Amino acid sequence: MESPNHRYVGIDLAKRTMEVRIVQDGLPTIAWNQKTDQEGQLRLAKKLLPTDLVAFEACGAAFPLSRFLIQQVGCEVVVLNPGALAMIWASTRKTDAEDAIKIAQFIQRHPREELPIVALPSQKEEDRRAVVSELESKKGLRNQLINRLHTIYNRIGVVGLTRGNLKDTDNREQQLLNLDGRLLTQARRINAELDLLEKHIAEIKEEVKEALREEPLTPILLSVPGVGSALAMAFLAHVGDGSRFSNGRQVANFAGMTPRIDASGDSIRLGSITKRGCTVLRSIAVKAAWAAIHSDSAPLIKKKYEAIQARRGKARAIVAIARHLLELMWSVSVHQEYYRTSSVQYRQAKLARLGIKCNSVGSVA
Repeated sequence: MESPNHRYVGIDLAKRTMEVRIVQDGLPTIAWNQKTDQEGQLRLAKKLLPTDLVAFEACGAAFPLSRFLIQQVGCEVVVLNPGALAMIWASTRKTDAEDAIKIAQFIQRHPREELPIVALPSQKEEDRRAVVSELESKKGLRNQLINRLHTIYNRIGVVGLTRGNLKDTDNREQQLLNLDGRLLTQARRINAELDLLEKHIAEIKEEVKEALREEPLTPILLSVPGVGSALAMAFLAHVGDGSRFSNGRQVANFAGMTPRIDASGDSIRLGSITKRGCTVLRSIAVKAAWAAIHSDSAPLIKKKYEAIQARRGKARAIVAIARHLLELMWSVSVHQEYYRTSSVQYRQAKLARLGIKCNSVGSVA
């Protein structure tokens, strides 16, 4: 709540610059901008006071800057959920300067307990987020290279060759026999890039497995059908043990998987999902949802998908299942219980793939 003894600092962070606005009751707004490099952060720290309340939206640079300001200045820093700041993203005047002043005014008007604060992640969570992000990035690059390679073979009329065929190293080498000249040179270079990428992907996957082996929640999360190592790791990295969320719907909102609401008069219509949230978690959850509906071990989830698909179509149905998986993961992690229909054999098989020894009830031995 507003206090005459405190200044309220709103910062809009961009990749290279930041807009800073300081408001205080009865005094003119202080405004400046500067770079986000180390020198700029040090200049910012010198202009702040230990009694300041500083706020900015969650982004890649938000958490490192939060720790820096807390350590250097000793002021209170809050990171805000951008999906909950409708007064910013719905504004007709959308500039960095406008956003900064609105953030400052927002934290001035609202009590701290009403602010949509994103909890500062632990160092372990940040490390996990970096691993998840790197793995998804390299997988995306691999898919792009395979698509380019597939285009080369299509160009010369090689029929029956799918992108799936090109995911195998030996098959890629065998297909080079169909090429000559410039296309052969290009394909060899792509193969070399793919070999290196796949080596890195294998190394990162091993890091993920090692992290999951050390995590007590792993057996519980993996008991949910469709949840594999990728989604379990993404959940642990971005949601943690679930304790900072009140319910599964909040986790879905955090991932940007709640529908937009359009209201006019007495009419209320649910639109497409907001997509204002954790992109990586949402993307991995959707991939896991596809795996779940094609799995014989998840009949209830498959039945739910088919019911939604009949009413809303495939695209909305799979998003609904992805959201359902996240909500289930929150529920089992908070209550420390296995998914109700998962069998001991199912849990043991999933844990065995991670190299985790388990006992007769599917728990870590």
